[in-house]
Amino acid sequence: MAETKMRKLFRQIYGMGLYQYYQAFRIKEAAYLIKEKKLSVSQVGYQMGFTNLSHFTRVFEKETGYKPKKYSKN
Repeated sequence: MAETKMRKLFRQIYGMGLYQYYQAFRIKEAAYLIKEKKLSVSQVGYQMGFTNLSHFTRVFEKETGYKPKKYSKN
């Protein structure tokens, strides 16, 4: 299957692009690790593959509506 066709099918099925889906999945997993496993924000950010923690914070806030530190306290 051609890459462009795969991207189009993915968007039709999931309603978002492949990268957006991947980011949403990473942030959902990060939220779980912060809330349930009680890991620190920096541990979670690095574990999820973010090398820049401020970028992780921005992406997390965009997806969840909360900054990671505030999310962990709720």
